[in-house]
Amino acid sequence: MVQRGILKPKPRPRFVEPMECKRVSKLPEGNDWVYEIKQDGYRAIGLVDGSSAMLYSMSGQNYTSDFPHIAFALKNLRRGNLVLDGEIVALDARGRASFQELQNRRTSRQPIVFYVFDVLHFNGRDTLDLTLDERRGLLDELCAHFSDPLRVNPLFRTDLPPLIQQVKNLGLEGVVAKRSDSPYLPGRESDAWQKYRFNREAEFVVGGYVASHDTFSSIIVGEYRGDKLYYVKRVAAGFTPYLRQQVLEELKPLATRICPFVNLPEPNRSGHGLTTKKMPDCVWLKPERRCELEFVERTQSGRLRHAVFRRLIS
Repeated sequence: MVQRGILKPKPRPRFVEPMECKRVSKLPEGNDWVYEIKQDGYRAIGLVDGSSAMLYSMSGQNYTSDFPHIAFALKNLRRGNLVLDGEIVALDARGRASFQELQNRRTSRQPIVFYVFDVLHFNGRDTLDLTLDERRGLLDELCAHFSDPLRVNPLFRTDLPPLIQQVKNLGLEGVVAKRSDSPYLPGRESDAWQKYRFNREAEFVVGGYVASHDTFSSIIVGEYRGDKLYYVKRVAAGFTPYLRQQVLEELKPLATRICPFVNLPEPNRSGHGLTTKKMPDCVWLKPERRCELEFVERTQSGRLRHAVFRRLIS
């Protein structure tokens, strides 16, 4: 029983696990849907509590020291206590998101900004139960006070086909569709938020796989540059258990002791490379089979980002 005269304390700003988008092959259309540009960076939660400001990754890792200029801008926004959802993005010379520049932020001279697309807490009130339209109304009030590196991610209420064509023409990553009446569901994937990437497709040479028990965890692919085979990606996505077994049966007869890639092993710079230490886990193959992959883009060094296996090619 609640005693009279005792006020329930207002919620404080705190880390909120981001709501996730469902990946789809076709975006929904209609008056109930609005659209955003899919930014290519690090999803982040910005938190302002009194005189302090913090940045957190999707998993709750503290990003504040990695992007102090964004935390400083949030602190100096002076619009009260806030929790904001957005994407930290590095911009290339044409103003487009560049994931590689973001990864190389310690040496890059390109601007790094925070695109905000949602408000989860506003001056003592959690806004998770409000509709997207209502939360964007609050964001519209806030963004009037934004200056770099704070930016609002534009929202489009328009026909989808011309928007997709324009986004493709600009070389951007994709489009996110959101129901205008959707509440915010922390840590959950929902049909109310859907994303579509404009991926590229190409064929690559299969030169090995990373063994895992009686199967493999990823295939190792490359491409010929002249007469030399260069490693470009380890691909783990796109395999069902049945497909993985089928692919393994077709690749096993090509096993060889010789690594076919001229640029392996990799130097141990990021901790994720195919280094000398990881080479014993690899089964090398004669480079006689090709595969079709779907991927988002290439880095400047020719590596693939977000590659997904589609099929082996005879």
